[in-house]
Amino acid sequence: MLVQGTGFVKSDKNGNPESGALTRMSKTTLWGIHVNDLPDEILARIFGYLHPILDELPLLAMVCSKWRRVLSSTSSLWRELHVDPRAYKYWHFSLICCVFRVYGLHVQRLTWHEHSPVYESVFALVPRLSNLRYLRLPILWTRAVVESLFPLSRLEQVQINGGFSLCDEDLERVGMYFQALKVVSLNACWMMTSKGVSQFLEALPHLETLKLKINSGLPLSDVRSEHAMREGGRIAQVVSEGPWARLVSVLCLHFVPIEMDELWTIVRKMKCLKKLSISNCEHLHGIRLVSDSLQKFYLFNLWNVLFVSIEAPDLRHVTVDQGLESMEHLEIYSPKLRRACINGSNVLHTLNIKGGRLLYLELSNCEELDMRTLKDTLYKNPRVAVLKLGCLSVDSLLLEETLVPGVQELCLLGDFSCEAVHVRSPSLRLFHTEADNDIITLNHVYITANHLCKVALIGTPALKTLVVQCVSVDAIELNLCSDDQLVLDSCIIQALGSVGFLRLFDCKVNLFSLSTPLARTVVLYRCCMSDYVLQMALHGCPNIAHLNLEKCRSITQVALEAVPLKFLNMFGCRDVHRLQLDCPQLLAINLGQCPNVRLYMQGVEHDLATLYHHGLQIVLPGETIRWSHDFPPQVYVCN
Repeated sequence: MLVQGTGFVKSDKNGNPESGALTRMSKTTLWGIHVNDLPDEILARIFGYLHPILDELPLLAMVCSKWRRVLSSTSSLWRELHVDPRAYKYWHFSLICCVFRVYGLHVQRLTWHEHSPVYESVFALVPRLSNLRYLRLPILWTRAVVESLFPLSRLEQVQINGGFSLCDEDLERVGMYFQALKVVSLNACWMMTSKGVSQFLEALPHLETLKLKINSGLPLSDVRSEHAMREGGRIAQVVSEGPWARLVSVLCLHFVPIEMDELWTIVRKMKCLKKLSISNCEHLHGIRLVSDSLQKFYLFNLWNVLFVSIEAPDLRHVTVDQGLESMEHLEIYSPKLRRACINGSNVLHTLNIKGGRLLYLELSNCEELDMRTLKDTLYKNPRVAVLKLGCLSVDSLLLEETLVPGVQELCLLGDFSCEAVHVRSPSLRLFHTEADNDIITLNHVYITANHLCKVALIGTPALKTLVVQCVSVDAIELNLCSDDQLVLDSCIIQALGSVGFLRLFDCKVNLFSLSTPLARTVVLYRCCMSDYVLQMALHGCPNIAHLNLEKCRSITQVALEAVPLKFLNMFGCRDVHRLQLDCPQLLAINLGQCPNVRLYMQGVEHDLATLYHHGLQIVLPGETIRWSHDFPPQVYVCN
């Protein structure tokens, strides 16, 4: 059926093989089908899984003439080409040149990774791509570049990075050479004037979308930046007043002398505006916007803005970054808002986000924020699933189920300043800290949830109390990335079902309570605790499968009765002298670098060498073999 379905056996109208075909079918079935017996469409489908450059697709043409024909005739293999030189070797650039020379007729979309070099030898072959429709290169467009790209008359989408190199005359040439353009992005064209932009847009009869990024990355140290600032406001004004206002989908205003009323008017006239970014506009003392099309909104470095008010029914994403040093009030009205990242610059006083569908909320540097407004915002957005919090205006943060009924991830950012965190939410899955900075104020953490996936507290040198109460937790990790000892007055973990993976690094624990019917892996690495504290913890959790007490040098004796225990790691516990075990399922034990240990099993002292010969895998005290923290542990040898 496979042979007949692929066309290797001819059949009549009833589906029966024609005369003479059965011999070929039996031969094919006997010897198998060669790859070149596959149809060209199947080969092309296989080749489509290969990256043109990283997988060296052009080299397949050297295999045989059929493969060469398939590669030459299948345009879908070369239609979209993205060049990312970060992972390329020197011969990869030869492959790019080969693709441009041999298969350039098929390339319709060419993009280059941002901030990566475009070598002249490669750029010289770009004009060979006669059917190119989309072009985005991280290069400055100059007159020489425009003249070189002149053969690409079918271009429909292009990003122009002008800098101080592209003047109005050169921009006019772009309009003359590429009149089929439908989507244009003018990015950082600092020498443009409003007149030049008008003439350019008038020369494009098929233009459908305009992305206008005014003064992006403008170098203030250049004397020509003053001219760019003055013309930036005029360009935005001219475009909004002309017939192209309805074509603008992206507007970025940087270093533009614009006022609140002018910004209001410009945004109102751009009926299809999807993304708006504003920064470094010193004349802007407030932002009040109403837009029926806006979807993304970015603000940063607006030190004179006193308030921000946005009403946009389609708004999805809002980012208020650093630099709004005067903003005291922020209000957003959008029923479709999904993501909000707010940096209060430690001056934000009131916050009002009204929508109901917010999923991601990040607040940082909000030490002046009125907590009543934050609670009101959380009440109005019960679907918040990811909550990231930095500095707030309270010493103790309480998040109850009524306040965050749907939160699944709670992250404490590096500027978090509360002394205590109380979280009670049945939906919570992940509780963690940002690893970039230490949170030096956090002393107490109390978590009550149902099924936790992970609790990871890293960079909390002042932590004194950790209490986790849940039905089950997959992993708890504490102090992994710091060699400084963390002193815990109490660490209490209660799980009605199970604890999957518990790992504490460099912790001195005065009270350790682990209460759960089942714990798969417990790792106490370089932890300091008394024998009594450890014994009480082990009594609360009798069912441990893998216990790791590596380098816990304050422990002198361990008594363990755990039926499911399979692996016990005591490596580096130099002071331990008595180890009493009642573990019938024990498979392996690591006593490396434990010179004084005496092993008792079911009350009887055993010679270590005897146990080694009787089948129990054991690392003797004189050996330096360490185990990983996995289950089952992996073995590796120390230098």
